Amino acid sequence: MRGDRLVRVLDALAGQAPAPLPERLCAGASVLLDARGVGLALEIGDGELQTVAANDLGHRVERLQADLGEGPAYLAYQRGVPVLVPDLANDTTWVAFGPAAIGAGIAATFAFPLHRGTVRVGALTLCRDRAADLTDDQYADALVIARLALDLFLSLQAGGAEDDLDRLLAEQVDDSAQIHQASGMVSVQLGISVQAALAVLRASAYAADRSLHDVATDVISHRLRMDDPT
Repeated sequence: MRGDRLVRVLDALAGQAPAPLPERLCAGASVLLDARGVGLALEIGDGELQTVAANDLGHRVERLQADLGEGPAYLAYQRGVPVLVPDLANDTTWVAFGPAAIGAGIAATFAFPLHRGTVRVGALTLCRDRAADLTDDQYADALVIARLALDLFLSLQAGGAEDDLDRLLAEQVDDSAQIHQASGMVSVQLGISVQAALAVLRASAYAADRSLHDVATDVISHRLRMDDPT
C-alpha cells in the first residue's frame, strides 16, 4: 500500500462529518470514488452477509442483495477478487439482482472483498447511477478503503473487542434474527434444510415484490405459511 495514497484516503475520511468509523468509510468512499451508493457488509455465517454501514443508495443496494441472496458483494466475497460491472444494462451476471438494481436506478456496481489470505470477512460495494468504469486511481483507492475496513473489523474481533463489534451490528441484528427464525419455521413446515428454507423465503419475497424482512415477519407472526397450498 503506497504511503501517499493511504494518506490521501485517510484525509478524505477525516474530512467527513463525525460518525462511527464504518459510516465515515462509506461517506469518504462515496466522495473519493465518485460512487453515489456505498455499503459495507460482514459475513455472519453460512456465507450470509449483513450490512454494517451504508449511505442512502448503498442501503438500497445492500437490501436488494440481502433479499435476493446474490449480487456483487456476494460474488466478491465468494471469489475473493473484485467484481467490476461498469454497465449493468449490458451485463448478465445475475438473473435477479441485475434487473432489480437497474429498476432501483443503479447503472454500475463494483465490489471489493474484505479478505486477507484465507480469512474472509465481508465486502465493500460501490454503485453509480450512470454507466462508467472506475479509473485506475479510483480502483487503487477502493483497494485501500477495503483494506482499512478489513483492518477495522479484524481489530474489533481481536483482543476481546467483540462487544464493540456487537454494538456495530446492533441495528441490523433484529433483521438477521427474524430471517433466521423464519427460515427455521419454514424448514419445519416443508421438511427441508434451513438453507433451502432461506431460498424458499427469498423466492417468495421476489415473486411477491416484497422485502425478505417483510416475508419473514409474516411467517413468524403466522400470517404466512409456506406449506399452505392456497
